[in-house]
Amino acid sequence: MRELARRTLAVTAGLAVVLSPGAATAAQAGSSQPTLQVVASGLNNPRHLVVDRGTIWVAEAGVGGDLQCIITPEGEQCLGHSGAITTVRNGVVTRVIEGLPSLGAPTDGSYATGPADLSLRNGRLTVLMSTSGIDPVTGENPFGANGPEMGRLLHFICPGAGHVRLGADFGVHEARHNPDGGAGAPAGAEIESNPYGMVPFRGGFAVTDAGGNDLLWATRGGRIKTLAVFPTKDVGGGWQLQSAPTAVEVGPDGALYVAELSVVAGTARVYRVVPGQEPTVFADGFTLLTDLAFDRQGRLLTLSMAKDGAIFPPSHGEIVRVEHDGSKTRFSPEGLIAPTGIAVSGDDVYATSQGVSPGIGEIVKLRLP
Repeated sequence: MRELARRTLAVTAGLAVVLSPGAATAAQAGSSQPTLQVVASGLNNPRHLVVDRGTIWVAEAGVGGDLQCIITPEGEQCLGHSGAITTVRNGVVTRVIEGLPSLGAPTDGSYATGPADLSLRNGRLTVLMSTSGIDPVTGENPFGANGPEMGRLLHFICPGAGHVRLGADFGVHEARHNPDGGAGAPAGAEIESNPYGMVPFRGGFAVTDAGGNDLLWATRGGRIKTLAVFPTKDVGGGWQLQSAPTAVEVGPDGALYVAELSVVAGTARVYRVVPGQEPTVFADGFTLLTDLAFDRQGRLLTLSMAKDGAIFPPSHGEIVRVEHDGSKTRFSPEGLIAPTGIAVSGDDVYATSQGVSPGIGEIVKLRLP
C-alpha cells in the first residue's frame, strides 16, 4: 500500500503531499449513519474480499517476515510467508491457505504487500499477488525461490490442499511492453508493476496494475493483453499525478469500471472501460479509492481508505454511492478505519476495516439507507 501511494504522486521520491479537497459538490448522507457489525477480527492487513454462497473470502496481505529483505523507495521491506486466504462463515474464521509470500516493514508489518485480491469461479480459486521492486530490465521479482508467486496470478484447483499453478506474470509484461511509457514516473521508476485488483472477465481475468497504470486481461494460461492505459493528470504546481488503478468490477452494463487510488484528495476517478475503446471517466471527485462494488439496484459503491486524503496513519474511510442521476451520497460510519475492500451480498455490504494493519484487521457488515 505504501508503494501505491508513492506511485500516484510523481514529483520527487519520498515527497508525500496531500491537498485539501475543494468545495463539496456531492449530496451528503443525512445525520443517520449505518452501524457496523464486526463479523471477523484479528486479521493481518486484510485487502479485497468476495462473498460466495454465504461465505466471505478475504485476502490477507500478511505481515512480511525475516526471510529476505530488499530496499524500496519506502525503506527496507522484508519477505516472509505470512500471507493467507481466509474464509468467514457463521462467525468462524478459517485460514484455508497459509504460507503465501508477504512483504512488510521489519518493524511492525503494517502496510504489507502480498495477497491482494481473489476470485471464485466454477469452484476454483484464483489469487492475485501484489509485489514491489521488480527488475527494471526483465520485470522479474527479486525474491527468486523465496517468493516466485509475487506479482502473479495463482490458480488453486483445490483451495486448502496446496495444489497451485503459477499464472500470469505482470512484472514481465510491464518490462516488455511498458504500456504507459513511464508517464509521470520519477527517473528510474519508469518500469513498475503492482497488480492490485481483479475480476473474472470473458473467460479470463481483468486485472488493474497500480504500478503500471493500466488495465490488463490475463488468461488462465498466462497470456496478458493490455485493455486500457490510464493517463496522468495535472493537479497544479506542475505536478503530474499518476492514476494507480486499484480495483476493477464488471458493471450491470457489462463494461469494466476501474477505481484510482490518487493521493491528492478529491482527484480520484472511476473509469468506464469497454475493450477496444478509449477509457472514459464515469465519475470523479473521489479520494484514495481502494475498491468498487455495485449494489442490487445497479448503483456504484466506491470505497475510500481515508476520506481526508491522509494515508498515514490509518484514518476514517468512506463509502460513496453514485446514484442513478449521477449525484453522490456519502457514508462514513464510526469504526470504518482504512478500509481496503468492499463486496455486496443482497442488501448487505461487507468491507475490510483496519486494512493496512497487522493483527487488528476486521471484516464489517452494514446496510446503507
